[in-house]
Amino acid sequence: MVLSIFQFGSVFNRSRGLLRRVENFTSRAYYHCMILTNYHSHFNLDDGRGELNEYADSALERGLSIIGISPHAPLFFENEWTLNEAGLEEYLEMMPAFKSAYRGRLEIYTGLEIDFIPGKMGPSDSRWNSLGLEYRIGSVHSMEDPVSGAELSVDGPLEEMIQLLHNRFGNNIKRLVKEYFERQSDMLCKGGFDILGHCDLIKKRNTDDRFFNQDEDWYRKEAFNMLRTAAEKDVVVEVNTGGMSRGATTEAYPSPWILQKCYELNLPVTLSADAHSPDHIDFKFAESIELLKNTGYGEIYFFSGGKWQSQPIY
Repeated sequence: MVLSIFQFGSVFNRSRGLLRRVENFTSRAYYHCMILTNYHSHFNLDDGRGELNEYADSALERGLSIIGISPHAPLFFENEWTLNEAGLEEYLEMMPAFKSAYRGRLEIYTGLEIDFIPGKMGPSDSRWNSLGLEYRIGSVHSMEDPVSGAELSVDGPLEEMIQLLHNRFGNNIKRLVKEYFERQSDMLCKGGFDILGHCDLIKKRNTDDRFFNQDEDWYRKEAFNMLRTAAEKDVVVEVNTGGMSRGATTEAYPSPWILQKCYELNLPVTLSADAHSPDHIDFKFAESIELLKNTGYGEIYFFSGGKWQSQPIY
């Protein structure tokens, strides 16, 4: 039978679609052969939703082998998104029984996401050493507004970012970006943490390039300077899908071009959901694995038995 060009095109397109579906199925099948992990999770004692057992059950349903719980560590001022001191104590008291309930089914580790605020607090502070933490995430979320004295978040309400830009930096976005990445470099130099949290979080409120263009040389220079510092330290960079799961971004942290630089600098990476609800425990992990593969990565890191280990990416 001879096909017309239109019939041939139709058959070819159907075949191509089938191949795409087969490739997608194969990719996901290999994905589920990996040791699936997530070490960045928040729950109902900080700014997350859901009980600890809901996160564990969701992880088991989705084929994860290891999870870590990492609520925001208490800050030195009242807020609605971190643990308070009583909450920290409650969290640490809950974890032994929680781990025991899932022993043999799911590895669970006790962590904290700790903010770095120069001169006031950071992951390297000695106060964290006696808590029995198994890992720490180091993050930069905020800077001080010199007018009000308040810590304003770069990833919080848009109004806070605008106020911070105006009051602290005289509406000079280059100064704000520079200080943001330099703070991460300072945190990296001080150490005290395992995972570098959402290292370009500053893009969260930058929808439609409202504040800056990531393609501009000055922006990339600041990001690359920070990454070069990270490459000299014993730290794992997270590929964090939390901005996507909560509808704030269309891509993971860090952006693909930053991830490419991480690869060139031989920085180890791990997957993080930054889950704030149990159903986000592995949000877009299969797609993130494909991104890592396309970037050049052949392995990914996971924490188990008290040490970081690598596994191949399939």
